[in-house]
Amino acid sequence: MMKKFCNILILLAITVNAQVGIKTTTPTRILDVNGTSRIRTLTDKSADINYDQVLTTDTNGNIDYVPKSTLNQQYVQLFNLTTLPTSQNNSSTTPSTISTQSITLPKKALVIINFSVPINLSTAASDGRAKLLMTHLTVDGNTKIRASNSYTNSARIGTNLTGFFYNTGSFSIELAAGTHSISLEGLCFNNVLCTQGGNVPGTNFQAVALYNDF
Repeated sequence: MMKKFCNILILLAITVNAQVGIKTTTPTRILDVNGTSRIRTLTDKSADINYDQVLTTDTNGNIDYVPKSTLNQQYVQLFNLTTLPTSQNNSSTTPSTISTQSITLPKKALVIINFSVPINLSTAASDGRAKLLMTHLTVDGNTKIRASNSYTNSARIGTNLTGFFYNTGSFSIELAAGTHSISLEGLCFNNVLCTQGGNVPGTNFQAVALYNDF
């Protein structure tokens, strides 16, 4: 009888206070759990448009929601160059640095890099041998792209190489929070002097970061 009476008192207290505490005598919400919780079965509702809210918590463990529509990716331009320093190269093995950009990410991000580098052969290549004009993209010292164009010329038919050429490329990489280095390097293979970079139409070196806002 006493046990039933105590249960009734507890039920009345819950009804009056409208707050229930589990492992706490001072609940601050209708249900206040001082400990971990577990749900054994969940249903995938990713394709259901009616499920448009996401549960979230604050530092005190209060559970509320935010609309899914607010959980967008943040697009941030890191740099956008339309003029590049010029770099001469006629080595078959050692690239020359065209441009190095330092970026700082406040958190992990997907970084998308695009480039279009002009290459100038100011002196005609006339030995009839194939020429390989290469532009390397490096991230933190590691080569990620070797963009190249192969050009052949033949002195026999008078097709000497001269003028402007372009190497282009695009690359995406996930980078951790912190400072990173992104570089372009030029290499002109097989005894041909070339200048990469400069200020001509079509020159571009850019990077953007995509952050998740959740």
